[in-house]
Parts: sequence; structure tokens; C-alpha cells
Amino acid sequence: MPILENLKDFAGAPFSVLVIPDTAKATEDEISGFKAALTQLREEGFELALHGFKHKAEFSQGRSYLGLSAMNITNREAEFAGLSEYESSRLLRLALEAWNKLFETDSSETKFVPAAFVPPTWWSNKYLPMQVRNIKMLYEGRFSLTTKKGRQIVSPVVSFAGIPKAAINPMFNAGEFIIKFPARVPRIALHPSDFPELRPRIRHLIRTALGSGRKLVQYHDL
Repeated sequence: MPILENLKDFAGAPFSVLVIPDTAKATEDEISGFKAALTQLREEGFELALHGFKHKAEFSQGRSYLGLSAMNITNREAEFAGLSEYESSRLLRLALEAWNKLFETDSSETKFVPAAFVPPTWWSNKYLPMQVRNIKMLYEGRFSLTTKKGRQIVSPVVSFAGIPKAAINPMFNAGEFIIKFPARVPRIALHPSDFPELRPRIRHLIRTALGSGRKLVQYHDL
């Protein structure tokens, strides 16, 4: 929460926050604190999106060889990679049920729909984008965004999680280029592991974006 508040103050506005909804291994106190934090973020204008179910892939007989490869190269974080239509739908349903519990809604009727769905590591399957759109959510892929109405938006992303240290400098350089490029809707995807080590360079990247004539938008603005 302090990191999010600091970023909001620096960027001048609240932004989109991705929520991993599974609380199976959390204590009652931890769950209560998590719910309170999410409520506070909503009240402050942050936009909440659904980021998978557990962010950890489990064995599935319905996962393709490509999906298994994605699991291996992402330390089993590619939760939706290569799933069959049934398994993808089942896992998405579990994610929504966990989301509803966080916001104390009945699992048969979602009162607070996530602004978007972002599969962990962006690895996906061919069924997931339409399954997400059928629930009236924006779908975020690695290179593009697909709105609830099916409009596709080219959206390159700058992210530092899971990459070797030798690649961090090139990624920041690429990020500045992407942000300064006049077309498209670039994203800066930040993770808790980026802080505090990368904080100064992340602030510089945000400053570059705001100083180049861009404005901060949330998913619902697209």
C-alpha cells in the first residue's frame, strides 16, 4: 500500500491495480486486511482488475505442450497457458468466485465486475479472450488490449519482473523509446519486486511519460 500511494502521488492520479484473488492459505486477519486495503484503493479512485486466480499454474490434463513449456520458463506462473476450453473456463470461474468473496458478493451474481482480466505472465490460450469478453471485461494480452466490445488496441508493455539483471538497462531504454513513440497505448507493468531497487529509474520512466505529452489512463477510459 505505501508503494501504491507513493506512485499515485508521483504520477498525480490513481491508476489500475491488478488483484490476485486467491486467499486459501491466508489467515482470517490477513484476509480482513486485504479486503480493507482493496476497499481503500477503490475509495481513492484506483481501478481494480483481475490477475488470474493463484498466479501459480497447476497440473491440468487439458494443457497443451506449448502451455507446459510456458509453465517451465515462467517458474509455473503461466496459469492459463495452453489450457483447453473447459479448463480455461473452469479456472476463470474459480478466479471470479474468489474475487466475489473479496468484495462480499454472491458468486451467482457479480456486483462488482473487474475492470479487466490480465492472465499471469500474459501467456494464455485461444479461448480465454472471448471467455473474458463474455463476462464484460477488457482482456489484456502481451502486445495488445481487447475492449469489451472487441476493439483491439496495440499496447506494448514495459516490465521488469522475471528478467535477468543484464536485461534491466535495455528494458528501461526500450521503455523510454516506446513511451516517446507517438502512436499506440504503452503500459508500464510494475511489480512489488521492483521496489525499492528500481524506484529511481521507475520514477524517471513515469516522469518521461508525463513529460512527453501522454496522460495516465485506466482501462475504463479505453
